[in-house]
Amino acid sequence: MKSGIFVALEGIDGCGKSTVSKWLVKDLKKRKIPVIWTREPGGINCLVSEKIRNILKDPENNICDEAEALLFAASRAQHVKKLIRPNLKKGVNVISDRFVLSSYVYQGIGRKLGVSHVKTINNFACQKLKPDIVFLLDIDEQKAQHRTPGKKKDRIELENKEFYQKIRKGFLKLAKNDKTIVVINAEMPFEKVCQKILNKIIQIINKRKEGDI
Repeated sequence: MKSGIFVALEGIDGCGKSTVSKWLVKDLKKRKIPVIWTREPGGINCLVSEKIRNILKDPENNICDEAEALLFAASRAQHVKKLIRPNLKKGVNVISDRFVLSSYVYQGIGRKLGVSHVKTINNFACQKLKPDIVFLLDIDEQKAQHRTPGKKKDRIELENKEFYQKIRKGFLKLAKNDKTIVVINAEMPFEKVCQKILNKIIQIINKRKEGDI
């Protein structure tokens, strides 16, 4: 049975993953490759997930760390069941701006809840769904901050420099032990970053097609 591939782009805020992921979708559509773009927390056309996103992003909400982790997982559960799985089953490729790796790092490491605890609640939320490949856009945290001058920051983006240093190290640490995570130097020119990721995605899509024959 044909199925789409699931791609997630990860990294600290300001690494460029949102811009790159949208560029990838646009290019794949030009090639007549079925694909959709989505994001986390939230999800395109996932009303419940988007409402949870608003709660998580609002700086006025004083959310405890445990509740934050559970809200991310709740949003993800709805996203997986209502959008990601149905599209993959139809043969549509899904490119997501963030997925579960962000929770492992931001809540597991950044909030010090423990990666194993965060994995437990997300294993239930995701029901065994994992990305076929994850692209980790790595960039110095100070350079990332300079990419979004004047941007109104959400509740998590308001965290301090030390927090984001911890997040970057956390991403790189988990990437060392996971073969599905490809680290990309996000300080390269934008076009080079996009092309490197695109080539890998097309390679995986072609292999999937060959496997379906």
